[in-house]
Amino acid sequence: MIHTGQCHCGKLKVSFETGMTPEALGVRTCQCAFCRAHGAVNISDPQGLITIDGAPEDVECYNFALRTADFLICKTCGVYIAAVMGEGEKIVSTINIVGLRMNEFFEIDEAPMDYGAETTEARIARRFQKWTPTRFLNPDLAASNFGPH
Repeated sequence: MIHTGQCHCGKLKVSFETGMTPEALGVRTCQCAFCRAHGAVNISDPQGLITIDGAPEDVECYNFALRTADFLICKTCGVYIAAVMGEGEKIVSTINIVGLRMNEFFEIDEAPMDYGAETTEARIARRFQKWTPTRFLNPDLAASNFGPH
C-alpha cells in the first residue's frame, strides 16, 4: 500500500509505502512537549519506505533535548511532517499523519508513548530498529545529515 500526504501549503510531500494495513501498523502519540504542541500522531514501518519531496529552502530542521533527530517543518505553513535521523544511505524517519492529512489513519486508536527515560544510545538504537527507511527526491535535501548533533 502507498499512502501519500503533504503539508498544508503543499510544498512538502510524503509517500509512505508499507505492506501492512493502517490498523496493523497502529499509530503513536509521543508525549514530549514538541509532539504534544503539534498534535502529532506518528507512524513507521521498518519494512516500508518513506519518500520525502521538497526543496531545502522550504524545510526548517528543528532539534531539541537529546538532539538525536531533526524535526522537519515547512517554513511556509509551519506543519511538522517528520522526524528524521541518520546520514547517507542509512536515514530513517517517522511521519506525522495529522500534519500530512493521511486520513486513512485517523480512526485508529492512538497509543501514547513516553520515551523520556531513554538514554541517548537507547533512543538512537530504537529508532534505527523501528523507524522507516527514508529517501529524499531532492538531492540537496538528501545531502543533509540528520541528528545526532
